[in-house]
Amino acid sequence: MTAVGPLSIDMYLPGFPLIEREFAQGGVERTMASYMIGIAIGQLFYGPISDRFGRKPPLYFGFALYSLGALGCMLAVDMTMLIVTRVVQALGGCAGMVIARAIVRDRCQPHEAARAFSTLMLIVSLGPIVAPTLGGWFITHLGWRSVFAVQAFVGLVLMFAMHSILNESRDPAHVVPLDVRTILASYRRLLGDRPFVGYSLIGAFGMAALFSYVSGSPTVLIGGYGLTAQQFGWVLGFNGIAFMSASHLNMVALRSRGPAEQLARTVAYPPIVAGALLLLTFFAQPPLWSVVVLQVLFFVSVARSNPNVAALALAPHGREAGNASSLMGSLQSTVAMLGASAVATFNDGTLRTLAVIMAVGAICALLSYAWAQSGMRGERGGAR
Repeated sequence: MTAVGPLSIDMYLPGFPLIEREFAQGGVERTMASYMIGIAIGQLFYGPISDRFGRKPPLYFGFALYSLGALGCMLAVDMTMLIVTRVVQALGGCAGMVIARAIVRDRCQPHEAARAFSTLMLIVSLGPIVAPTLGGWFITHLGWRSVFAVQAFVGLVLMFAMHSILNESRDPAHVVPLDVRTILASYRRLLGDRPFVGYSLIGAFGMAALFSYVSGSPTVLIGGYGLTAQQFGWVLGFNGIAFMSASHLNMVALRSRGPAEQLARTVAYPPIVAGALLLLTFFAQPPLWSVVVLQVLFFVSVARSNPNVAALALAPHGREAGNASSLMGSLQSTVAMLGASAVATFNDGTLRTLAVIMAVGAICALLSYAWAQSGMRGERGGAR
């Protein structure tokens, strides 16, 4: 379920130039921003619903809506229709993202949750490896619309697999009434929890930096470096290898250190790597291999932090795991959408602009960590 995100995003990236050519209109990056808008909005609803009715019932609706949205994308006649149907697709696909996190919180304590999120990331990392390459093949041989037909089929397969394999994990004693005032009070309470918001924003700004690269890289690598759709898919597939490597490193490190110590050790890496990429752009056009190396290092550095961030943010909120997962996911998707929108607004086809946006996101993640830590110290001081 968590792999729906990278599958829905990375698979159609090689088709960006073809989509703009067919519709005779630029700004295809807006279709990614619209997907992130749908993700941000939809996640706010699935958590409260799953806290009331259980984890499985909302998934039936979510995967059905995801498949319908994908079919709408396949039949789009212009850029506006593609943008709208991407929102519909996201409103369905985010169900699996929210509820997967809630299930981990239902079953795991913080240390085990960090390992579980690392395992999920290991599985998710197959998306950036397989999706762009597979998407490049489908786009080359069957056109970009075939990508969305595949995604519609995947949604139906996930619905069947969830129905057949997944066991209900919500504790019957933790039923939260589905009342608007109760939900808003829960969200207000969570937004007042500085560590929760701070940890969520670390992941949010990290994902914004990643999405800014993903949404801007087709223009830079295909337009600037002359890669074909399939070659671009292979290059983007290295990001999956980066996620797999980071996930494995995190699971090994968690054998001897907790998620808080792990986060403290890794949160400064993304700004360093993004700064190195930005510095490289002030010289002659960097060779492709150097861009790919720094791309991989950046994805590794962000992926080292995210599982620990999720575990630390959700740990104190077991009784409202769905709400906490919804709000965390919505915050992260909203900020990631802003990153994709920044690329759509400022992207001039150069690597330097892309590196600036990535560096800003990475620095904001580091500042969010400092803010969360000050909140933790304040709570400990108050307890004394």
